[in-house]
Amino acid sequence: MASVTDSERREPDGSSAPRGLSSPLLLPDIIVAEGRRAIAWRWVLSRTLTFALLVFETGISGDVSYYQRSLNELFHGGTLGDTLQEYPLPVLGLLTPQYLIGLENQVAFTFLFVASMLLVDAGFTAVLWRADGRKRGDATNLWLWFAPLLGPMAYFRFDLVPAVLAGGAVLVAVRRPAVAGILTAIGGALKLWPAVMLPIFLLRRHGRREVITGFVSAGLLLALLTVGLGGIDRTLSPLRWQNSRGLQIEAVPGTVLMLGRMAHATPWDVHVSPFKAYELFGPGVSAVLTLSPLLVVLGGLLLVVLWFRALRSGATSAETLGWLFLAASLIVTITNKALSPQYLLWIGGPIAALAVIRPADHAVRTFGRVLLVTALFTQLLFPIFYHALVLETMVMPVATMILTIRNVLLVWLTWYAVRQVWRQTQRPVASSGARTTGGSELVDRGEAQH
Repeated sequence: MASVTDSERREPDGSSAPRGLSSPLLLPDIIVAEGRRAIAWRWVLSRTLTFALLVFETGISGDVSYYQRSLNELFHGGTLGDTLQEYPLPVLGLLTPQYLIGLENQVAFTFLFVASMLLVDAGFTAVLWRADGRKRGDATNLWLWFAPLLGPMAYFRFDLVPAVLAGGAVLVAVRRPAVAGILTAIGGALKLWPAVMLPIFLLRRHGRREVITGFVSAGLLLALLTVGLGGIDRTLSPLRWQNSRGLQIEAVPGTVLMLGRMAHATPWDVHVSPFKAYELFGPGVSAVLTLSPLLVVLGGLLLVVLWFRALRSGATSAETLGWLFLAASLIVTITNKALSPQYLLWIGGPIAALAVIRPADHAVRTFGRVLLVTALFTQLLFPIFYHALVLETMVMPVATMILTIRNVLLVWLTWYAVRQVWRQTQRPVASSGARTTGGSELVDRGEAQH
């Protein structure tokens, strides 16, 4: 029987692959080529580990219970205008099937909701694995680790869906711009923030019409359904809700005040606001709330500068678009007066897609590693230390420092993504065009060049 040397390993089809090119994002070289069954087992084991954490974590299913109660009220005399008004109306399309199949039962709804999120996760894992060339490359490896580090909370929020749609849009932006436009419209209809992808995708002259066509066709259909079913008032309610919110305790702009509360808690108070979130009240809060719109505007201006740099330089490769979208989603996250743990999902999908486009890239790996650490600190913050943070227990200083570290990591990730876009947009047009071709072929064939 032929032996496999240390320098190569056999693929499932009998071909060989260099052992030193496995490129796992965090682990040493183990296995590169993995069949469908092997990657499925890795997914099952990692997700089993994720849900095993529920033994130690509580309070995660609160949002799902809220979804079910809201639907129960809707189907028993309520109105669309009063149902989950903080979310865009199309979100009901994600939740109603589980509610109806579960026969209005809370336990059944929770089980079906989590199962549906697992299906979305499994589908995206399969897409990444195929795009990785049926290898556990950087993209697949990142996504396999991301859920356990973020924790089971990821499956008790529907943010996983727009995150996966955003990752899919980044993957197909070059080769299938119409599909990218459709995915962007659907993601924006569910959670608003993916809409920032549209002007980024419009940077590419080739396929611009297809992106607009896909986005407008899907977006117009969803908008007509939203207005037709809920009216203008319900269509605009998520924007009014967001504008009226106070300072959430996890928000990056409020970090300094949370540190002040850690040192001297008396002047500040934390409680659930009418917007169903733990918000901070006390000295300096009004100043931060006044400053927050300015931060949003400054972040928007920075994105405009990056957009025009990309347009002027001609750097519109899939890689540049991926970094630009990561910069946009992070800027939206850190300048906002609201921040919840599931917002990390917004970053996980696109960086996994970028790991497909630029496998074994040092910058992508660095960003991915720091994101995984950020996900771990997010899980430590919620749900493990969240009560300590809210209730001013003796462990509150520890919880506050975990919050601070997590927010500093988010700021670092933002800086790193912006820096990558800045560097990408200094390259000549020819270089950018070469990268565009390479990236598009990579995504289309699903081959990862390690």
